[in-house]
Amino acid sequence: MKYEKDRPLGRILSWMFVKELHCVAVKREHGIQYFKSLLSILILPFYNVVALARLELINRSNLEGAKLFARKLRIERRKGWKDELYKPQIPMYEQIKFTLDPTRNTARYRLVYKPVKVLDWIPLMPMEQDIHANMALWCYDSDTHEAVIGFRNNKENFLICRIVFRPERVDQKSFCPK
Repeated sequence: MKYEKDRPLGRILSWMFVKELHCVAVKREHGIQYFKSLLSILILPFYNVVALARLELINRSNLEGAKLFARKLRIERRKGWKDELYKPQIPMYEQIKFTLDPTRNTARYRLVYKPVKVLDWIPLMPMEQDIHANMALWCYDSDTHEAVIGFRNNKENFLICRIVFRPERVDQKSFCPK
C-alpha cells in the first residue's frame, strides 16, 4: 500500500519499535507512519517529537538500544534539545511575497517545515506458514485499521489471538464474528 503524503494523520497515539521489520512505527489517529530507524523520527516537527518523548515506547523485543533512545529523547526534551544529534526539526520563517500585515504595515511570515521522510511502502510482518489447520478467518477492521486473524478454538467459538499491530488497547468485541 502506497503512503499518502497529503493526508493529515492527526495526533500521535503511540510508537513502537518493530524488530522483525527493523523500523519504527508511529501510530496516529488516522494512520501509521513507518520510519527506517530510530534517529529518522527526528525529522518530524518538534511538537511531534515532544509528543513521542511523553509517550512510552512499545518495545516487545526488549532491544536495549531502543530503550536507551527513548530515555535519551525524554532527557533531551527536559533539557531543551542541547545535543545536536537528538535535535528535532525547528521550522524556518519564510516571508509571504507581496503581503503586508494591515495593522503593523510589516511583511507577513509563515512557518516552513521540511517534508517528513517516511518509508514509501508499508512493510509487512513475516508470518508463520504452519497455522492453516486451525485458521478460521481473517478480517480487516476499518475502524482501527488492523488485520485480525481468527483461529478455531472449538466448533462453536472462534479464538482471536493474533492482531498484527495494536499498540493501544482496543475493545476485543469489535473483532469477534457473530
